[in-house]
Amino acid sequence: MDEQEEQQLYIAALVFSVVVEGGYRPARYSEDVVLINAGSEDEARLAAERAGEREQTSYLNQFGDTVRWTFLGVADLQMSDLPAAEPGVSLYSRSFDDLDHYRRLFNIPTDQLQRPDPQDPPRDSTLGGGDNG
Repeated sequence: MDEQEEQQLYIAALVFSVVVEGGYRPARYSEDVVLINAGSEDEARLAAERAGEREQTSYLNQFGDTVRWTFLGVADLQMSDLPAAEPGVSLYSRSFDDLDHYRRLFNIPTDQLQRPDPQDPPRDSTLGGGDNG
């Protein structure tokens, strides 16, 4: 059996905070559901965390304000029964305003999703849906 045959498809829920700097608007949050190919659940979680970190970004919106997307963590990870698909493809995304309510709703430990540090410098990368700010 070769290495590719040992891979399993996982579905991961990645959570991000979306902050428009200047403080006139509270943070919003985004949950993105993506596919991960991995040989084990531990490997899948690491791959999901790396995918979330790669998606962090900051950019200027149409008003000249910096919008910062910060990866908070993997909210959920499940083995999939789906046939093979392109890894990293976003399956579903939703936004919400209250991270604490989201944690309670899905019974997610506080340390599993970290709030962004306001002192972290903006990161430059690319994240789909850049008009969300």
